Amino acid sequence: MRARLFWKHGLTYVAVLVAVVIVYSLYQSPEHRLRVLGLAAILFVAGVVLSFFFSSSFSSRVERLKNFAKRIAEGDFRPLDLDGPQDELTDLGDAMNHTAARLDREIRMLSGERNRSSAILRSMVEGVAVVDPQERMVFCNRAFSEIFSVDPASGEGHALIEVVRNSELLSLIRKALRGEEGLQSEIAMGIAQIQYFSVSATPVRAIEPGPNGGVGKITGAVVVLHDVTELRRLERVRQDFVANVSHEFKTPLTAIQGFTETLLGGALEDPKNNVRFLHIIRNHAMRLARLTDDLLKLARIEAGKMEVEFFSVGLMELIEGCAETALMKAGKKQITLDIEVPSGLPAVRGDAELLRDVLQNLLDNAIQYTPAGGRIHVTAIAGPKDATVTVSDTGIGIPLADQERIFERFYRVDAARSREAGGTGLGLSIAKHIMEAHGGRLWVESEVGKGSKFSFSMPLAA
Repeated sequence: MRARLFWKHGLTYVAVLVAVVIVYSLYQSPEHRLRVLGLAAILFVAGVVLSFFFSSSFSSRVERLKNFAKRIAEGDFRPLDLDGPQDELTDLGDAMNHTAARLDREIRMLSGERNRSSAILRSMVEGVAVVDPQERMVFCNRAFSEIFSVDPASGEGHALIEVVRNSELLSLIRKALRGEEGLQSEIAMGIAQIQYFSVSATPVRAIEPGPNGGVGKITGAVVVLHDVTELRRLERVRQDFVANVSHEFKTPLTAIQGFTETLLGGALEDPKNNVRFLHIIRNHAMRLARLTDDLLKLARIEAGKMEVEFFSVGLMELIEGCAETALMKAGKKQITLDIEVPSGLPAVRGDAELLRDVLQNLLDNAIQYTPAGGRIHVTAIAGPKDATVTVSDTGIGIPLADQERIFERFYRVDAARSREAGGTGLGLSIAKHIMEAHGGRLWVESEVGKGSKFSFSMPLAA
């Protein structure tokens, strides 16, 4: 600060020099005294002018440094042009330029990291929210806002209780705000359509400044919601599947075991019943074989191992072949089977064997659930890109609530009647998978007491 002291006290130095000259003039003759006093006056005026000049220059440079410091505080990190003599102020300006450049780099890096973190959080499929100690929303991503049906922009800044109306979730977040760690739970939300979420909440703590640092007071909490609805549904499907398979196997196995023990117990020598018992055993064994075959086929389809060979398949040949097989069953129940297929119907692209399984299953179901004297009607039409085959019957019909579920494994509208007819409850599920593998679809229209109409469509052959 030597230059600064010089500019600050320059006028004082001149005044002292002039005083010395005046004192010196007192010991001179009057003639010399006037000359000395004139020289003192000149020195004083020159000193004042020089001090004013240097003081103004110094003040201007200090003002520029002050304005530069204000710019840095406001986020403007453009460097300061340094001019003037190479002194302590120049060194100070150079140090401030280095500081501004470093702050600029650090802030850009932090902004980039913040933007990346924000982009990651906003693109996550899990719902993420940050809550402050006053239980106000600080941040929520798109998934969280969709779960609670709020706008992400309007949700931030609102009280937590205005956004989250689940008492269990609120309790979990409040525990995190009190400092509890490792909070996890599973909650269910919704009334008509229930959703299940795995929830974790973690407190956010500030890092205390100091030589050793450390964890300070709680500044908020982070909550993460992961949608496990589909996982829970699959678990229920698996449990239902195991229960249904066990039940389906239990009935024929019990019958086979019971009649076998009866035969071994002496009924084998009974000419009236031994053959009848053997027929019952054979029928149940055949049902077990059909069930096993359907389970294996369904397992291959769902594992993506079903082999589909696409060829040009004629719809007329497909329908006539399946109808010929179904005529005998329909005749036994005195059911009329009509086929209405226009001539010149184009071929479709698919696997003939698999398509035959789909149509045969629909015909068998129509015969099974149509009372004696009823009617089954098979039609086919072709559109610009696909063809549709429809099997209509005058049977018992399917309730509206069951129409979406009949394509599930083992689901039956009339379970007792289906088992009596030897059905496995897997036919429609397999048929739906086959149609999806062909790029088509399978659907039903039905009304209780008036019959059902099953249709499937598939692309036309090129």
